[in-house]
Amino acid sequence: EDERRMRTLVLVAVLVASCQAWSPGDTPYWPKYPGRNVYVLDGKWDFTYTENIADAVNFDDVSSLHFDSTTMVPSCFDVEQPGVLGRRGTAFYHTTIDTAANSLLLFQFSACAFYCKLFVDGKPVGDHRAGGYVPFWLTVPASAQTKRDIVVLVDNRFNSTTAPTATGGDFYFYSGLTRSVLVHEITSDAYLQRVEVFPTSLNGSVDVRVVLGGTVGDSVQLDVAVDGGQQHSVSVSVQGNVAMLQLDVPDPRLWSMASPHLHQLQVKLKSSGDAVLVRFGLRLVGQDPVTNRLTLNGAVVKLHGFNRHTMYPDTGSALTLQQVQQDVALLKEVGANYVRGAHYPQDQRFLDLCDENGIVVWEEAEGPSVSSSDIKSAYFMQYQLQQVEEMVVASINHPSVIVHGFFNEGPSTDLESCSKGYKVCADLVRSLVHSPPARLVTWADNKEDKSLCLEHADVISFNNYPGWYNDFGNLDAPAKHWGEMSAWVRSHFNKPFTISETGAAGIYEWTNTTAIKWSQLYQGEVVTRDAQFAVSNSNISGITIWQFNDIKANDESSKSAGPCDYLPHPANLSAHWICAYIDVSNGRPGGENHKGVVDFWRFKKQEFDAIAAIYNNTALHH
Repeated sequence: EDERRMRTLVLVAVLVASCQAWSPGDTPYWPKYPGRNVYVLDGKWDFTYTENIADAVNFDDVSSLHFDSTTMVPSCFDVEQPGVLGRRGTAFYHTTIDTAANSLLLFQFSACAFYCKLFVDGKPVGDHRAGGYVPFWLTVPASAQTKRDIVVLVDNRFNSTTAPTATGGDFYFYSGLTRSVLVHEITSDAYLQRVEVFPTSLNGSVDVRVVLGGTVGDSVQLDVAVDGGQQHSVSVSVQGNVAMLQLDVPDPRLWSMASPHLHQLQVKLKSSGDAVLVRFGLRLVGQDPVTNRLTLNGAVVKLHGFNRHTMYPDTGSALTLQQVQQDVALLKEVGANYVRGAHYPQDQRFLDLCDENGIVVWEEAEGPSVSSSDIKSAYFMQYQLQQVEEMVVASINHPSVIVHGFFNEGPSTDLESCSKGYKVCADLVRSLVHSPPARLVTWADNKEDKSLCLEHADVISFNNYPGWYNDFGNLDAPAKHWGEMSAWVRSHFNKPFTISETGAAGIYEWTNTTAIKWSQLYQGEVVTRDAQFAVSNSNISGITIWQFNDIKANDESSKSAGPCDYLPHPANLSAHWICAYIDVSNGRPGGENHKGVVDFWRFKKQEFDAIAAIYNNTALHH
């Protein structure tokens, strides 16, 4: 043991010079923590990669590692061009941080894909298996040491043990420390874990749930202030480390898509000075009793937008803030007021921007292609439920998030899966979102009227591609199919109905003047018919076209399709690469899914302006 400790100390000494120095700073997204030091570890880390770690779960000899390079965090370590597989194996990240002696450290991982294991001072602290896109926290006990040595193991191999929720899906699973890593320094016995705000009326009344950490008694003294106003001290009873209080927001202004006003609440623990500043919106989501349509603040709304995958050619799923902002700007330009975050929990920076821009969001748990055997596995469901809870808790104060989902195109014709999977996940969401519900429950169901699980949904949502996978070439197919499905839902359920996926593919370079398959022209003819029917039909609450941007296809499709033949281009994937020749005999030509209204690099296709004309001319309360 002494020899191993010495090897660890030598390793730290060698690496200190290459590690970035970290200082307390502002968090890159809400909430904020004015009462504590938060270190945002976004920057240069030491890095190494290997393909031959047989057992990532039981690996613990970090002193044997040799860090032969550096990398930026956040980033993906498997970025390659479309049609080319990225590497799959085990990566190790290393840095050090100077903290106060005897302080508790809360590590906040915004996303780590797939399997993640944290070591501090050479010892394993904990791991995470509940999905590579969801935020999670790990706690490091207090130590007399001030310089802490940090190693993070990230394994991106598909494995039902280390990555049980990575069940498949028609998209590329990028990997690494793909979103920010934060370290919270806690120097007191009691602290605030989180503050959750739940509007209970349109008059400014809110319930506040304060979750406490550390050692707390039967009651706590809290200082609360709304919108930077006068601070009020309240004594609140504590049950199970949770304190509940009710507030009336002074000068309340509602959050809506047309006027997305945001309020702020600061809660301070009087005994320690620890404080959390959250941002929230006053809004209620519900259902019209006459039309069964979705309502926001009591008014029937028409939602129209896109499914959006979080990926760019050069950064993979580790988008820069500028890239996130570019996507939101394009969504606003095309008239989208609704985004389905396919197929995983969303970047908190994106949700912040949706809050600010009045874009409502469907956020769902990772897990497309879930099977009945997955749901019947206690091991899978353990981590599925952990992921769902982590997703809901992380996004609880975002007024933009009105729907939570799971099990995209899952086994909804199996009654046992309905009771053991769909119902259990739905019940968990409802238990976390208070009453009246701050979120509704849905999932994208491709079994449509054959589904047996719909009783467990608040909103019924169907996937289908009339005019593309079904009835190709028949431009009357979208109206016919969606007319039949919306009427069926209306006659069988008193629930809102949305179109969760529909569309067609168009290759950016195929600007043909004839509407052949894979041409932008044919894509536009199908998708505009989908959009026009959805916004004009009184039985449909919303539509998310598949999809906003073209994406890199999954491993299987990337391998079978391969890349297209590109025109001469810079080696940098941030430049726009143009195909000179693309083989369309594979369902994912060039290793991409081409159903976006913009291509992978965000260059607009012909349908962009046509969809914008439809969406921008649709009344919000149509």
